[in-house]
Amino acid sequence: MLGYFYSLMGQKKILWLCSWYPGKTEPFNGDFIQRHAGAAALYNDIYVIHVIGDASGQIKKTVEEINKQGQLTEQIIYFKKSSSVPGRFIGQYRLFSLYRKAIKKYIAEYGLPDLVHVHIPMKAGLMALWMKRRFGVSYLVTEHWGIYNEVEKMNYSTRNNGFRNFTKMIFNNATKFISVSRYLAEGVNRLVLKKDYAVIPNVVNTNLFFYKEKTNSVFRFIHVSNMVPLKNAEGILSAFKLFAEKLSNVQLVMAGDTDPAIRHYAAGLGLTDDKVIFRGEISYAQVANEMQQSNCLILFSNIENSPCVIGEALCCGLPVIATNAGGIPELLDESNGVLIEPKDETALANAMQKMMNDYVKYSHNKIAEDAQCKFSYEVIGKKMDEIYSSLEANILH
Repeated sequence: MLGYFYSLMGQKKILWLCSWYPGKTEPFNGDFIQRHAGAAALYNDIYVIHVIGDASGQIKKTVEEINKQGQLTEQIIYFKKSSSVPGRFIGQYRLFSLYRKAIKKYIAEYGLPDLVHVHIPMKAGLMALWMKRRFGVSYLVTEHWGIYNEVEKMNYSTRNNGFRNFTKMIFNNATKFISVSRYLAEGVNRLVLKKDYAVIPNVVNTNLFFYKEKTNSVFRFIHVSNMVPLKNAEGILSAFKLFAEKLSNVQLVMAGDTDPAIRHYAAGLGLTDDKVIFRGEISYAQVANEMQQSNCLILFSNIENSPCVIGEALCCGLPVIATNAGGIPELLDESNGVLIEPKDETALANAMQKMMNDYVKYSHNKIAEDAQCKFSYEVIGKKMDEIYSSLEANILH
């Protein structure tokens, strides 16, 4: 219990154990968790530990990197693993061994943390369970992973018994459950166990994503994603062809593609390069710039949790056309967008036309201001600090 007592005038020490986190082998893996960490570090000392195995050959031996910025420290440990069956078992052992070693090193240097914050239960949550039993440190869990539904192919119900049992154990022993959307939290309650929750949405860097007056003469729609099947990028292209075939003053920007198949699909529809512009995989700052030069975001996903791109678009003052799926309806209403049903390409084409017709009705400054009050680093960091403080108060009393 002594580890819980900290100076009332000082910052709380929160140890983050993250199942996903960006690093040199996977630069976009859990970048939304990294932004949450940056927000939390505005108010508290946040120390992140993330261990990642690499089977690509990029990592030759176990190495670690430590990055510090303000009150945020990130310790990322990379190790070489094999994709063979024996290699996967050895990899699991190495993962947990390196986690334990890093945690013990942290405790030796800084003492026990005031709280442990797990991001995505499997597999980092197993280390939080170990810490709770070994050192008596309470932990809370934030879930970001949108597998608690029937639409995602590799959903929670398809996972093996070990995965489901450990996930349930991690949630059950957590002092607090946070979700980035009500939809995801209700999925956990329905499929894993009943547990009260708080919703803290994804973070947007409002220093990059903010409203800027448009200078382009055409009406530009934008879609940003990795364009995996659940994003239904093909459906966006088909609907855009229906809508834009006879219009000369509209464009569609597609950002984030890495597979040439989607470009071939567009060419097969007869969509020319001046109508549909593919940007490929671009940086976070470049996404902001593209949004600021666009008029409307389109997201045509079959299922979603709480898409970062919607918050980013709203902070840029863009209204959004998106599907009535997952946690999306929690982010949009008539003041900032249009909801349509998944896979309905005709409805999407009609929504594009409606967006052009009604565009002057949207208050872009207000859309941006409202979004910044919901998704900024300061707002999200304060919400986390309030939860940390309430948990500490309960522990101390």
